[in-house]
Amino acid sequence: MERKFRTRYGRFAVARATALVFSMAVLLIVGVAFVLDRNAQRTNQQQASTELAGAARVAASSFGTLRANLQTQAGELASSLPMQRAVVTQNRVALERLARSNHALIVIGNRGFGSLPATPRVLASSTIGDGSLMLAQITIGVRLDDQLVALLGQTTPLSNHAALVLVDHGRVAAGGPIGARAAISGSRIVLGTTAFVAQAEPLGVSGVTVFAVEPVAAVNARELPYRHRLLLTILFTIAAAAGLAVRLGRPVARVLADLARLAHQAQTDALTGLANRRTLDERLDEEVDRAARLGANLSLVIADIDNFKHVNDTYGHQTGDAILAAFSRVLSETVREIDLPARYGGEEFAIVLPGTQLTGARLLAEKIRRAVADVSVDGPDGERVSVTASFGAAAYPTHSSVAALIRAADEALYEAKQSGKNRVVTATARKKAARREALADEAAPSTS
Repeated sequence: MERKFRTRYGRFAVARATALVFSMAVLLIVGVAFVLDRNAQRTNQQQASTELAGAARVAASSFGTLRANLQTQAGELASSLPMQRAVVTQNRVALERLARSNHALIVIGNRGFGSLPATPRVLASSTIGDGSLMLAQITIGVRLDDQLVALLGQTTPLSNHAALVLVDHGRVAAGGPIGARAAISGSRIVLGTTAFVAQAEPLGVSGVTVFAVEPVAAVNARELPYRHRLLLTILFTIAAAAGLAVRLGRPVARVLADLARLAHQAQTDALTGLANRRTLDERLDEEVDRAARLGANLSLVIADIDNFKHVNDTYGHQTGDAILAAFSRVLSETVREIDLPARYGGEEFAIVLPGTQLTGARLLAEKIRRAVADVSVDGPDGERVSVTASFGAAAYPTHSSVAALIRAADEALYEAKQSGKNRVVTATARKKAARREALADEAAPSTS
């Protein structure tokens, strides 16, 4: 495990740290650029909407002025001497001429002279009377068409791509694709196949509204210069970040290596390089919980080096440490990647075996036992010192909690020790029941 640690955090550490610093800087730059771009989009949309709303108000105001002028024109026509003379004398030729030249409809009794423009239109009327008697009604109309839109546009401040559109009861009356259905949604309107940013104002004519519109594409295009500048800024900033990452790569690599080493030391036993007791307890809790949720198998093996106190007393603690290290190497080389070998305490070791039944745990323990018997280390005087080990194994769900699993494996190890050492003993359900009966007999009151 120590070798793996050195390999992982020794090779290419500076390159990895440089890449890490650069990646973090790029993520930060891109995040800031994204926020700036979104804010620019929002500001651009708000600015376009504000400009269009102002244009729609001005257009509606100009239309109101046009209606007032139309009403004045109708009154002046009604009060003109030629009109009054023609009405009094009922001169049909003069009435037709006056109606045609003024785009008016003159109604006398049940007879009408002239015609009004087609709908949609705006009308203004005036009457000619003699006291309480109405002699004639004069009506002047203006059609709501492209000519009127052009007239309103002359007095309305509009950007290069903006325009005015008159909509009558949901259909375009003038200023766009005539007759197209206007699909209106919030501050957007679709005319034909083109989407527009739009702001509307009513004109006071039933069902008719003036829209100040600008294509969405044109509104978005306003951002292009800003986006180009932002992109150049991003590229320059990323280039600067790359240079900074190269300079910071080595110190960051040292910091990361130190942090990784501290984390490694907090999880492993310093002498053997195996997981320590705390890591073992945490992993065992996790595996028992996972096995309970998934209905999976789990085994625990506890091993103890035989006569280890004799080795320490006879050959010294350095030889004892060498034995512990050699035993640990056997464990690391024998177990699978998903297994966890750990130093349980002193000369005791434990192995967590996820997805393994008791039979598999016994086979693994036997393999380790034979491998340990073939291992020897140098003593203080050059002599070869070898040891054996005893093993106890227990499995979930036969023993359904962490405490029960540890207790069963420990009792099996004790049995292996008591029955001659250098062997493997498994904790079965039968032994578990026998143990409960023995405890019950010990607790029963004496009848003598």
